[in-house]
Amino acid sequence: MSKRTRYLVAGAGAGLVLAFVAIWLVFFRDTAPEAVSLGDAVGSVTSTTQTTLAGSETTPQADPPPAQDDRLDGSWTIDTTLGDGEVDAGSFVGYRVKEELASIGAKTAVGRTTSLSGTFSFTGSALESADIVADLTRLKSDSGGRDEQMRTQSLETNTFPEAAFTLTAPVDLGATPGDGESFSTQANGELTIHGVTRPIVVPIDGQLIGETVVVVGRIEIAFADYGIDKPSSFRVLSVEDTGEMEFQLFLAKS
Repeated sequence: MSKRTRYLVAGAGAGLVLAFVAIWLVFFRDTAPEAVSLGDAVGSVTSTTQTTLAGSETTPQADPPPAQDDRLDGSWTIDTTLGDGEVDAGSFVGYRVKEELASIGAKTAVGRTTSLSGTFSFTGSALESADIVADLTRLKSDSGGRDEQMRTQSLETNTFPEAAFTLTAPVDLGATPGDGESFSTQANGELTIHGVTRPIVVPIDGQLIGETVVVVGRIEIAFADYGIDKPSSFRVLSVEDTGEMEFQLFLAKS
């Protein structure tokens, strides 16, 4: 075999390897975003704050901070302005479910909506009330076909456009967290999905960063509990019986 032929064979082999890698990256690699975490959420707030300060020519004189025990006192709402328009960096509610796709294999389907509203009321270190509503018609994943199916199958968002959570018992943090201090607790409430309302206990991790309360959480949901049928499609070979509801919320005082 001549040197030229060897080079051609080697080049063809390298081209096949590159083509295989490209196909894997596009079609087979699981590109689902990471599950919510308090560290990532706090990082989003911190980076947004630093960007804002860097773009300011002058720093206005800040009001004196409230007494430590009173920092949470009052009404709060979900801040949907953080994140610079990036879904994963802002306030969102979403789902995470494992599915088996024809010709592709196992993937994690993740859909998130940033179209949210919510009110929260704190007295001292206790969360006395909370109401959250998410617009599920705005759920977005990495597949437009999956998003379209959600409108008429599974969540059937054309028929049941909203999901809601209402706190049914106060959540006492024990003490008002200091700036940068994290906390973990549980929230008892009622979750409404697909027109069905059921009691639920949601584990929560949170942290107070300046004037923002960061809250994240994940909980497993059994589809049958909410009358949700698995999607039917030639591309979807199977879907697990359960999925995760996850949320990342940034609260601002109103």
